[in-house]
Amino acid sequence: MKLILDAGGVIVYPALGSWRYGAAMMEPPIVSTLGSDAFCRAHAACQEYIREDVRIDTEEEEYALRLRYFAEMNRLVPWNLSDAQVSALARDFVENPRRMGVYADAAEYLPRFQARFGLGLLSDTMPSLERVLKTAGLWQYLDAHVFSTDVGALKPAPAMYARILEKLGARAADCLFVDDLIRNLRGAEAMGLRAVQMARTDAVERWDGPVVKNFAELEAYAESIA
Repeated sequence: MKLILDAGGVIVYPALGSWRYGAAMMEPPIVSTLGSDAFCRAHAACQEYIREDVRIDTEEEEYALRLRYFAEMNRLVPWNLSDAQVSALARDFVENPRRMGVYADAAEYLPRFQARFGLGLLSDTMPSLERVLKTAGLWQYLDAHVFSTDVGALKPAPAMYARILEKLGARAADCLFVDDLIRNLRGAEAMGLRAVQMARTDAVERWDGPVVKNFAELEAYAESIA
């Protein structure tokens, strides 16, 4: 059996409180605007620039998109940053892995999962996630990975699940998919995969299928159906 993991809510979490925030945003004048009505309105208006359902192959392409996003955010909030400061903000967001935290049990269990089952990653994300996982020493434990920007689609699009199955060389019935979001679990089941929800916090909306709270419980569940 192959294990296929989502990233956010399963392996990594937003270390600064939101997936929207990068480390450089924790400094004045930006930090005082985070979560404000002005920030939220501007972010909603600028989301088109940072869509994760478009094809992006490199961090440089991601940086170009993030630069457009921050330039417009700078105008709308406004932050009154110079062009150089906006560029540095975009570069930090893409290249500084501190915006994501890694769950404490990942370092122990990812190598175990790879050795026992084989391990894939299927995530709605951009190329910079690779840098985060490499910095954490976890990238080497993935036998295959698919990002939404590799496909130009988000889960639960069938193309996402089909691509990771292809890269793993596995049949859907021989895979267990792990995600925190109900829609993605349902999408996996529709493609013939078995699915289990990772609910690391009480804030996760529970589905009516199997649920685990950490990698120790995931290992036990995977062993029970292997």
